[in-house]
Amino acid sequence: MKFIFKPFYLVAFTPMLLVSCQNQETQKAAPAPVKVTILEVSSSDSPVELSYSGTIEAENTAQIGFAVPGTINHVAVQEGQFVKKGQLLASIDATEYSNALAIANAGLQQAEDLYNRLTELYKKGSLPAKDYIDIQTKVAQAKASKRISAKHIADSKLYAPISGIISAKLVEMGSTAAPGVPAFTIVKTDFVYAKIAVPETEVGNMKMGKTAKVFVPTLNETINGQISIINPQAEASTRAYAVKVKLNNNSQQLLPGMIANVQIAQQKGLQKSISVPASAIVRDADGLTYVFLSNPQQKAIRKRISPGNITGNDAIIIKEGLVDGDKVVIAGQTRLKDGSSLSF
Repeated sequence: MKFIFKPFYLVAFTPMLLVSCQNQETQKAAPAPVKVTILEVSSSDSPVELSYSGTIEAENTAQIGFAVPGTINHVAVQEGQFVKKGQLLASIDATEYSNALAIANAGLQQAEDLYNRLTELYKKGSLPAKDYIDIQTKVAQAKASKRISAKHIADSKLYAPISGIISAKLVEMGSTAAPGVPAFTIVKTDFVYAKIAVPETEVGNMKMGKTAKVFVPTLNETINGQISIINPQAEASTRAYAVKVKLNNNSQQLLPGMIANVQIAQQKGLQKSISVPASAIVRDADGLTYVFLSNPQQKAIRKRISPGNITGNDAIIIKEGLVDGDKVVIAGQTRLKDGSSLSF
């Protein structure tokens, strides 16, 4: 039996084969939908809040130094170290003061011995009152000299007057200490303050004990505090009043110099606003903030927003960019790009 090759069948079959291969390649190239969580946003009433940029300050700052001169022979702490009240910080060579104390002790013993012998004569009437007063004076002077020498020895060791963090170490072993010259700076941070500048038009809303919310970007954490200091004197250049919000800092995470955002609710008034979880907001390399929305075709749409204040439940109030009914991606957005297919 002979087979006759028909080119027509090959020509007809080839386009079908190509189309089939293209469909398979298209199916392989299409990415799988990204699993996300959606939140349909709507406006709600929220208190009208005043927002300020502030700085974290220590509760207390102490500059301490030696009360006597000398050469430092020991430094026990370093910058950044936490120290407790009464802990040794440094000491100076006290040899000179120890010798002075020995001399004072000898002088006191001599004066007391002479006083005891002359007292017997005075009681018998054999010693003039003037001479007896002189020896009493010498004993008192010898005792004072001993106390001074003992204090100099005690002052040769420098102890922490408060518990806190060593923020500055200004001495080294072998350097010379002098009275009135700071050797260390200690900042007390069990409590800290968020200091803000309040304009004259808004200072009337500040009340002692009023609750404030303080967001610290470095820690990405919101902390509740209370207004504890309202300076009655405005700054001459800015006409703003310094207000301090006291914050508990048992964890020692809040450090002086950190930037803080302070929100203080007004006593009256509500405003309509839209808020989304803070985790839903994405920031790009240029510092632009946006969220991803889901459109009716279940495609991701990148939408620029203007974030506002932080609410008490770690949500961000959106000033611009969202409207009621928008479906915001609140989980899985880190794997999205504009136009990605979504699955819920």
